[in-house]
Formats: sequence, structure tokens, C-alpha cells
Amino acid sequence: MNTKTLIVITGAVVFIVAIGGFLFLEKEEESPLLLDPQISSEGSVEIEVTPITISDTSDTWQFKMILNTHSVELDQDLTTASILIDDEGNEHRPLRWEGAPPGGHHREGILSFNRISPKPNVVTLVIKDIGGITERAFTWEL
Repeated sequence: MNTKTLIVITGAVVFIVAIGGFLFLEKEEESPLLLDPQISSEGSVEIEVTPITISDTSDTWQFKMILNTHSVELDQDLTTASILIDDEGNEHRPLRWEGAPPGGHHREGILSFNRISPKPNVVTLVIKDIGGITERAFTWEL
């Protein structure tokens, strides 16, 4: 193998590795945070909330919600019962609820908010007046 061929092959390998590393780093920066679900079992309704899209590059921040009960109707409008509070005390109203409509004993869906920018260190999702509980708070460190 001559010197020119060796230089071309070495250059191609270095280029491929550099592009792969750049794509890996870019993907890592855009990945949403992986935050643990939280459960409130107070009163007659259990609510589980899992942040599923929280990142600097997402237009919306989304929270998966699962509500279960055996004793009351889950007929609340979750866009009016919920609020997202950042670490400076700013309140953010939901954009929409995509999931099971009001009623029944089991509801599941996605509650979406506009992205908070700059990204706070902590967010708290507050859900009011469900299952006889005045206020439930789910807090995550970002």
C-alpha cells in the first residue's frame, strides 16, 4: 500500500469517527430528561404523573397522567385543574389534554405545556380538587 492510499484511508476513518462523535453529542444534548414517575394515592383517587418530554429543544413539555379510582367520577377538566410552577414561582397553564375524556373511573392521557425558557432548575405540577384532595404537588429537579 502506498503512502497516498494510507493517507486517504486514515483521513476517511478520522472523518467518519468525527462525524459519528458529533452526531452522538448532538443527540445527547437534544434528548429529553428522563425523570421518574410520581404517585399520589391520597383520598379516593390515585394519580401517577410521568414527565415524558422535558427538553430545551421541545416546543412543548408533556406529562403522562394516569388517574384511577373505584368510588368517584373522574369528570374534571384537567387543563383547568392543573398548573405547572417553575422555581421562580411563575405559573404556566396547560395547552391541552390529549387522552380520555371526563368521566369514568380510569383516565389516561398527556397534559402539555409550552416549554419554559430558560429551563428552570425545578418544576412542580399542581393538580387541584380531584378525589377530595384540595391540592397535589409533583416536583422534579431538572
